[in-house]
Amino acid sequence: MTKVPNYHSSRLCRANRGHACVNSARDPNAISKLQLNVPRRLFWGQCKLFIFGDELAKNGIRKEIDFLARHPSPRGKSLLYVSKGEARDILTLIPPLERYSGEALRKVSQIENGMITTLKDVDMGLMGESESVSMPYIKKLSQNDKTRKSNQTIPVFEGTAVYKKDKMIGTLNMKETRGLLWLKDEVKRSTISVKPKGEDGKVTMTPTIGKMSFRPKIKENRWMMHLNIAIEGDIVQNETQLNLLNEDVLMKIQGEFEAALKKRVGQTVEKLQKDFKTDVIDFGRKFHQHYPKEWKKVQDHWEEKFPEVEVHITVNAKIRRPGYIGPPAALPRDEVKE
Repeated sequence: MTKVPNYHSSRLCRANRGHACVNSARDPNAISKLQLNVPRRLFWGQCKLFIFGDELAKNGIRKEIDFLARHPSPRGKSLLYVSKGEARDILTLIPPLERYSGEALRKVSQIENGMITTLKDVDMGLMGESESVSMPYIKKLSQNDKTRKSNQTIPVFEGTAVYKKDKMIGTLNMKETRGLLWLKDEVKRSTISVKPKGEDGKVTMTPTIGKMSFRPKIKENRWMMHLNIAIEGDIVQNETQLNLLNEDVLMKIQGEFEAALKKRVGQTVEKLQKDFKTDVIDFGRKFHQHYPKEWKKVQDHWEEKFPEVEVHITVNAKIRRPGYIGPPAALPRDEVKE
């Protein structure tokens, strides 16, 4: 079997009775040679996800994306990932709950955290104004259980791989990735924890409604982007001695959540602007839509202009339900802080 290092696809294949298949697909010649050793016709339409090794990602994936986007079989909804180390190592894992590592990875992406990048997203991103994209960055979960083999584990998210044009230039950690998901308006399940001033414990909220809006503005040659985040959520844990049924206390906690989310999103924007100088959050497209004449003047050197954009973040948080009880459960009444 002809293989190309660091680039693999996992497909749940009916022809193989559901077994995960590992194929090499960097060029048509490799596929032709592979077909000689497979008794059934290879069909790319059944591929649900593709994984790029980080070595290949750093060297550039334009040829691979061109093949997948141009070939009529691969689906635009196929999910793309970058793995820490060899891509093949991810597909040989044996997860405890799912039959295949590829299926476990796909379900976590779609159900749990919203970290999804499709083939269509990457193709459109590389052709867009910023020529930049992001992909989930994954690794093998290490385990200390000596009774299990090294491959009896699951793939987990390490953060986000950031691309400038077709080359990976760095990664965001999980905290920064959460900020990126807010910027992309793709948060599905998340929690925000704050530690109120003067308290030892934390208060944790799970957002139920979250909306991000962008308002680009150019004034006196100053390029500005106003980000407005509206968030509603429920309190799921109270480790403090505060009575969350007290309206004044609740308003204070809402302010804490607003500050925490503003800081989280701001840190992600700062890293993209200052460290990577890469616009994976589509500021360029939004300026192009609102200011087409001004955009033409900077489109050829947007990577130099993007770090100069002034970003203003406004967060409006609302706690819908603080829970059935105000104070922490089992806390004596005389210790509750109103």
